[in-house]
Amino acid sequence: MDTTVTARRPNELLASDVGTLTDALARLAVHPDQHTEAFFERLETVELLPRGASTRLRLRREQGLSVRRLEAGASRLASADAISGHTFASCCDRVTGTAGSIGPAPKIQVSRWLPVRMAEIERAERQLGKAVSRRRVGFPMEVTVRRHRRQVQVVHGRVSAPSQFEEYFSLRLKTPWGLWGGLLPSLAAEDLDPVAGCLVDRLRSRHLPEHPDTPRILVLGPCAAAVMLHEVVAHTLEADTLALTGAPDSVVGLKLGGVHLDVIDDPRLAPDGCGRFSDDEGMTVIARWLLRRGRVRQPLADLAWAGRCQRLIPGAARRANRHLLPGPRTMHLELLPTDLPEAELFQEAAGGLYIAEFESGTLDPFDGGCVLRAPCARRIGASGPADFVGPVEIRSRTVDLLAAVTAVGDRPLAAGAGWCAKDGSLLPVWARSPSVRLEGLV
Repeated sequence: MDTTVTARRPNELLASDVGTLTDALARLAVHPDQHTEAFFERLETVELLPRGASTRLRLRREQGLSVRRLEAGASRLASADAISGHTFASCCDRVTGTAGSIGPAPKIQVSRWLPVRMAEIERAERQLGKAVSRRRVGFPMEVTVRRHRRQVQVVHGRVSAPSQFEEYFSLRLKTPWGLWGGLLPSLAAEDLDPVAGCLVDRLRSRHLPEHPDTPRILVLGPCAAAVMLHEVVAHTLEADTLALTGAPDSVVGLKLGGVHLDVIDDPRLAPDGCGRFSDDEGMTVIARWLLRRGRVRQPLADLAWAGRCQRLIPGAARRANRHLLPGPRTMHLELLPTDLPEAELFQEAAGGLYIAEFESGTLDPFDGGCVLRAPCARRIGASGPADFVGPVEIRSRTVDLLAAVTAVGDRPLAAGAGWCAKDGSLLPVWARSPSVRLEGLV
């Protein structure tokens, strides 16, 4: 396998002893129920613009820190765009409202930046063109490739979590009939080939009108199923979303779907280069059963919500950057397969539609309404997907979508990777899912 993930993991972000930092943070916690933490972050984006741009290569690097004090579910945050003893001490003073809150500024050293590698980025456009050509079609497209690297380290008033590192890629493709964008764990052939398939499907359906109604029978491919589950399971079961309409832990045990729905959030299982063993609060992540046999087992929670609701477990905190407070978010979602062969999903779906991908999805947290939009679909004939149809929009409710899932396939695939834009903060999300069949949507 031709992997493009960095072969050498970087050193710890903080090269100096963190003992002085933990001691300093411990002095900020005046009461036993107060929690203090320092969040150190390093970001790098390498961007290769389409051919013809005056400057094709762009490099952006930044690093900084934030200090937070949490008490009774309420947070105070101070952040800075540099990592140094002075900025750390300044953030501590701003959080406490006291000058010299930790005494003399500690010495902080950071590790070196990783070298900028360009070979795999420069090959991506050519490899994608070959993947399209193998499908015996050709069309012009402008390709923008980005490599994203993020390294974080969280220091508590008691302990320092190991540094966490993520590396992944994003593509933006402009064709004569529209845009395609998505995330990839690598730029290897096995990750680029499905992108070519999506582009060719859109080519073949580009002049077709929008499908007028919600089909009563749907088969969702792994990518489409993952997006649906992200919206109607993960977002629904984030503690801050649940709190908008009631107590977050009151949903534990609630039946949302059939016994074949087993959904896990586990950041450790994200693709190579993207997995996490601690969250953005430095808490150890777990294999969290969101749904077990269709019933809610454990909503997604961070320290603040776990402190308010005793039945919730922290370890699902994420933040888009150091200037924002963490919140409960999914990172890697998995729908467990059943023993039903994938071909049998189509046997009782003749006349319905097969959707390979959704290009967008939204959830109304107050009434559970969900909108999923697919750029195209295919009618299901006696032997499986056949003729193309135009764009399809599905409007339903969370409970109705999950109740409509009548079958889950036996072949899980890495699927549904993309940006989650909840509350306007972009975060990468990953998933692994088999295909599913839905029946009875209205």
